[in-house]
Amino acid sequence: MASNDVQSQISALRDEIAALQKDLGERGAEAYEAVRERVGDAARPAVRSATRYMRNEGAAVAQAAREHPAALSTVVLTAGLAGVLIGYLLGSYESEPRRQRWF
Repeated sequence: MASNDVQSQISALRDEIAALQKDLGERGAEAYEAVRERVGDAARPAVRSATRYMRNEGAAVAQAAREHPAALSTVVLTAGLAGVLIGYLLGSYESEPRRQRWF
């Protein structure tokens, strides 16, 4: 009985995921057509070139991250610490000083 219920829920989820994928595909196609109409034929080579450049740069960054995981973790940790420090400084800055009490 419980197995049947779980299987029916899984089937319902699969149906819902398929419907969402179909909807996203249709929306993506509509967005692509809208952009294609706005961009026109003159800008297509520039768009292709920019797309190719971004793909190559992304692949280079991913390859560097795979080759040097320690460097990647150091960069991420440093950026996180810098974010915490900036957040602390912005949070502690106030227009009027607070009264500090010991009680």
